[in-house]
Amino acid sequence: MDKRPCRRKFKDNPYTLTSNKDENVYIINFIDSRGILQNVEVNKDIFELFDKSEKEENARFYEYAKHLMHEDFNSEVIASDYSLEEEVFNNMTIKELKRALDELPSIQKRRIIKYYFYDMTLEAIAKEERCTAKAIRFSINIALEKILKKFQK
Repeated sequence: MDKRPCRRKFKDNPYTLTSNKDENVYIINFIDSRGILQNVEVNKDIFELFDKSEKEENARFYEYAKHLMHEDFNSEVIASDYSLEEEVFNNMTIKELKRALDELPSIQKRRIIKYYFYDMTLEAIAKEERCTAKAIRFSINIALEKILKKFQK
C-alpha cells in the first residue's frame, strides 16, 4: 500500500483512505452502523474526491485549532497584568506584520503562508509548485528579510 500523509481528523471522521497506485487499487475503509469494518474499493476519481475532502477537513481543523489558540492567548492577555500600552503595541505589531505580508510579491506571500501557517514542508510546497525545495527556502528567506527590514525602520 502507498504511504498516506498523516492528517489530523475530527473525531467523527468515519473513513480512512488506502491505495496502491501501482496496482490501481483505491480503498475506503470505514466502520458501518453494526460496528463492522468495511473495505470498499472505488475508482480513482472517487478516491481523489475523498482525498480532497480530507485535505480540506485538515485545513479546517488547523483553522479551528488556530482559533482556539488565539482565544487562549486573548484570555491570557486579559488575565495577565498587561498594560493598555502593551496591548496596543502587540496589536500594532500584528497589524504591521499583516501589512508587511500583503506587500510581498504574491509568490513569496503564498509560500510564507503555506510554510508557517499551514505547516507544509518545503518539499510539499516544492512539489505543489513544481520547483525545488531549495528554491522555496530561498524565496521564503528573501521574504523574511523584506519583512525584517520593515520592522527595523
